[in-house]
Amino acid sequence: MNYNQEEARDLISTYFPALKADELKYSRLRRNPKHRESVIRLIERVSSDSDRSATWIAHKEFALVTLLVDWWVEPLAHESGFNLYEDGANLAMANLFFYCMEGFWHRGFRTKLLFQFQRMMRTRNPQYFRECRAFINRERGRTDDNREEIIRYLWPSFELLGFSHVRGLPNQVLDIALPGLVALGQTWRSRDEGHWSVVHDQSSNMAKQKWLWDALSSPEVAAARFDGPAGPQHFPMNVTETRFADSKSEIQLQLCDVLAGATATYLRRSVEQVDDVGYAETLARAGIDNLIIGGLWPRPEVSPDELGMRGWDGNKAIEWISDQIARSRR
Repeated sequence: MNYNQEEARDLISTYFPALKADELKYSRLRRNPKHRESVIRLIERVSSDSDRSATWIAHKEFALVTLLVDWWVEPLAHESGFNLYEDGANLAMANLFFYCMEGFWHRGFRTKLLFQFQRMMRTRNPQYFRECRAFINRERGRTDDNREEIIRYLWPSFELLGFSHVRGLPNQVLDIALPGLVALGQTWRSRDEGHWSVVHDQSSNMAKQKWLWDALSSPEVAAARFDGPAGPQHFPMNVTETRFADSKSEIQLQLCDVLAGATATYLRRSVEQVDDVGYAETLARAGIDNLIIGGLWPRPEVSPDELGMRGWDGNKAIEWISDQIARSRR
């Protein structure tokens, strides 16, 4: 949100005048029908001036599938001379995995496989590496032709990259906060050149990756532009300061919590059974879609044309970003 303290205080006093709590917390607001009405009116207000607010969304299970592609399938493809970031092949593969792991098996299988992968990558423990490999090899041994087509992308990395690949990966490779913040930073940069001061919730995992964010967002980074399917990405992003603050002192963070929670409620109705469908639909009518600028969300499309990524080579941006990070650490 691009609101100062006084504007944020006015919004809170206008839409939540009777709230007795010290601060706004969406998890509490959504339980009370009266407070839900206030949330809806707040969404109507900020969505009517959507250039000042933005949300980036992530389906957690699909986000983990994209990381499986990025850190497990792509490195082996790269060693084999195949550019998985050309024409959106990485995104196509993530969509393929997400839907086929449920369609050819069941949702529980996808969840279990992703749990095995996540545990292996987070702990860097050889025991969990072996358990993940055994799980995939067991499934590989009892699949039919259709399922073999999917599972065959996963097992070769165990044999050809091995545990040394897992052990050598950077820290926090499974955290998605940084990509989300970069996407939001690019949105603000496209609306105004800046310079910008960023305030982030101090309780988040982003603090662990602040050095990476600083390297990418600094006004000192080399000038570059990458035109892609989601629009152009401009560097530098012209962020002069990034602070991690408490939401009681930086009340704009309270409004961000409400926007994030309301967006999650709105999106959850499309992926699971929920009791408050009517509330979610009212959020839609309030204009909550106007605030969403992108994210990680599964789609059934897999061809470059369907994805809108024909001719796009994400590897160019990745190589440039890697070079800027390396320069910042010298």
